[in-house]
Amino acid sequence: MTNAVPDWLMGLWQRVSIETADGARDTETEVFYLQTPTCFGDLRIPGDRPDLRQASFPSLTQETALALSQQQGFAGIAQFEQGYCQWFRLIDYQPPQPSRDIGLLYWEHDLLIEEGVDQVYREEWQKIDDGDGDFTALVLVEPDLPPASHWSASLVIAGDYFVYSQNRSVSLPSAESLAACLMHSTDFQEQQAYLSCEISFGRCQTGGVPWEIQRSTVPWREGSALWSPSAWRVDWENRQILQTVQQEQRVWQIREWGTGRAMGVNNR
Repeated sequence: MTNAVPDWLMGLWQRVSIETADGARDTETEVFYLQTPTCFGDLRIPGDRPDLRQASFPSLTQETALALSQQQGFAGIAQFEQGYCQWFRLIDYQPPQPSRDIGLLYWEHDLLIEEGVDQVYREEWQKIDDGDGDFTALVLVEPDLPPASHWSASLVIAGDYFVYSQNRSVSLPSAESLAACLMHSTDFQEQQAYLSCEISFGRCQTGGVPWEIQRSTVPWREGSALWSPSAWRVDWENRQILQTVQQEQRVWQIREWGTGRAMGVNNR
C-alpha cells in the first residue's frame, strides 16, 4: 500500500452508525476519527458509559471499571490503496487482535461508507472538519525500540481538533477484550494500569481552555487542558518538540508539521 491517504480522507470524522455481522446497528457510541496524511487517532465511547467525570482510578468499583473497559481507541499509521485503507494500531486501548483493521471505503451521497475486509461490518461516517490542509503528527517513541515498533504517545491535529493517545505502561495479556483482562486479574493496581491507556479528543485553541479535552477514555480528564503551551518548545534543527512534564523532559518526534497555528507557533 502507499504511504499517504487521499486528501478526501484527511480531517476529522464522526461515525453515524455501525452494523455488525449479527445485524445489530449501533448509533449511540460516540466515535471521533482524525486522519492526517499518514497518522490517525480514533476514540469510541459507548453511549451508556456512566458519568465518571468526578471519579479517579482509586475510586473505581468493579462495576465502573468494567464500564470503562468497554471503550475503544487506537492510534497509528494508515495506508491506502485502490479504495482500501488499513490502519496499523501502534497504540490500542483494547488488547491486540489477530485480524487486520482494514476496510473498503466508498461514498454514498454525503456519507463515507467503510466495509470490513477481515471482519464483517458496515460503518457510516460524516466529515466534521477537513482541517483546512493543516495537519500535524507528533510521536513519542520508546528510546530503545525502532520508531515504527512501539509508540509511547501520539498527538494528531487537523485544523483546531486533536486526538491525543498515551499508551499504558504495562503490556496487556493476550485476551479477547480489556474486560476479560480485568476479570482475570485480582490485583487492583494491575487493573488500574490496564485502564490507564488514555485516548483524548478535543480542541486546540477554541475550547473552554487552550487544549481542552472534551471526550476521553479517562473521563475525569474531560474539561481539563491536555498540556500547557509554556511547557514545550520546538527544536527546529532536530525536528522535535521538547516538553517538560513534572521536571522530566519528553522528546516528541515531528512526523508531520502544518502551519503551526494549532500549536501557537509561527513557522520559520
